[in-house]
Amino acid sequence: MIAHKLYTSLSPSGKQRLHYFFYTGKDQTVPIVAKKKKRSCHIKVMIVDEHIGIQGNGNQDTQSWYHSQEINVMFDSEVVCRGWIDGLRRNQNTHVYGEVSKEDGIWRDGERREAEGVIGVDPGRFSWAKGVMGAINRVRGTGDF
Repeated sequence: MIAHKLYTSLSPSGKQRLHYFFYTGKDQTVPIVAKKKKRSCHIKVMIVDEHIGIQGNGNQDTQSWYHSQEINVMFDSEVVCRGWIDGLRRNQNTHVYGEVSKEDGIWRDGERREAEGVIGVDPGRFSWAKGVMGAINRVRGTGDF
């Protein structure tokens, strides 16, 4: 939902230059939604112009910055970024099946269906309540993530 809002604010030329992918394992043809807990991978990678690379497990929120001991590293190195790209392509199908639509920033399969279990662009009128209940359940040790 938030990623879609940010994506739709890009200019048409900005959308063409952005390559945004959902993780797709080597044995997959469709991304697995994190909620399904079939795989657990918290790492993030961003490569800009094939020479600036950021990799780590930190989110951009105060929980990650001050409490979770998560970290990201940044390199300005074509050699490092090329190694990351080659490694990702050898060990994942992300580059084959994971790219989102340049039209609206949403991942869809060949028949234009979104991945099973995603929130989507419009999570509904009471999505805030679902979020609150999810937070309570996580504190109890019975929730998602």
